[in-house]
Amino acid sequence: MTEVSIEKLTKDYGQGPAVNGISIRIAEGEFISLLGPSGCGKTTTLKMIAGFEDATQGAIRFDGRDVVHVPVEKRDIGMVFQNYALFPHMTVEKNLAFGLEMRKISRAEIRERITKVLDMVQLAGYAERYPRQLSGGQQQRVALARALVIEPKILLLDEPLANLDAKLREEMRVFIRDLQRRVGITTVYVTHDQAEAMTMSDRVVVMFGGRIAQIGTPSDIYERPANLEVAEFVGQVNIIRGKVGSGTISTPFGNVPAAGAYADGTEIMLALRPEAVELLPVSSGAAGVPAKVRSSYYSGSLVDYRLDLADGATVNVQTLPRTRFADGDEVLIHAPVDRFWPLGPIRGTEA
Repeated sequence: MTEVSIEKLTKDYGQGPAVNGISIRIAEGEFISLLGPSGCGKTTTLKMIAGFEDATQGAIRFDGRDVVHVPVEKRDIGMVFQNYALFPHMTVEKNLAFGLEMRKISRAEIRERITKVLDMVQLAGYAERYPRQLSGGQQQRVALARALVIEPKILLLDEPLANLDAKLREEMRVFIRDLQRRVGITTVYVTHDQAEAMTMSDRVVVMFGGRIAQIGTPSDIYERPANLEVAEFVGQVNIIRGKVGSGTISTPFGNVPAAGAYADGTEIMLALRPEAVELLPVSSGAAGVPAKVRSSYYSGSLVDYRLDLADGATVNVQTLPRTRFADGDEVLIHAPVDRFWPLGPIRGTEA
């Protein structure tokens, strides 16, 4: 297993940096996802790690060795591309053997490695098939096998599930993560899909505009976003306004503890996730904020509500479908104070 250290890495194509001085340390055997919208620099970062792009500045170290000027074929990485990049005129076996033959591995060891890796990706018996004879998920597993059969130090994946249907994507997420854990290989995964990053990763690196906005575990990123941009990009979120006074933040849902050194009178943005909110019928007599159901959307496991508060604000709520409310129903909203997360002052309101 290999530790990867990225230090002040920059890539500038001449029109401003696509990647702007980022630093990440990836532990041995860790699964890291680079997450962000198109154009944020995540794929460029992956290509620099692989050696397909030259860095303008900075260092990329594998176990302390700077590989910035080391060619791709000598970096000992396995790469899985979005389009699989299998040779259509070669069988599965020949696709897997190609990289090993280029490395002058003996025929006996090639056969042994191919047998082992096909069993690992649950494709034993498929060696003589051509890519056109495989499903999308099977082709993806062949691409994984081809990356792993060379026994690389690092596995790099560039949006490998983007071309699969929704159900197959979910299955492949579990498959890739389980496989990575069994193999124990250091892995860098690029995606714009928040669900992929959250379900597969040990840590997530959220990027915007060539910079890192936050690095953390999936729960850190989701429950404790570093700023408004992260909160709005990762999942659904309600942005609630509050005002600091006497050590608390007053909100329409009650007083929230004021985490951070905010002066009295400062207006604060707070994140509140839709599933953190409980909906109650008015007849319950429970404490809560009055609201009216504007609309609801049933998705099987959840009901997604849009609610109007008396002050004109809108709140999104996700609940289990055990209790259903109709459009126009009067309800009460209960939001536990520990589910609010301060995102910082609203610009221009700092006291």
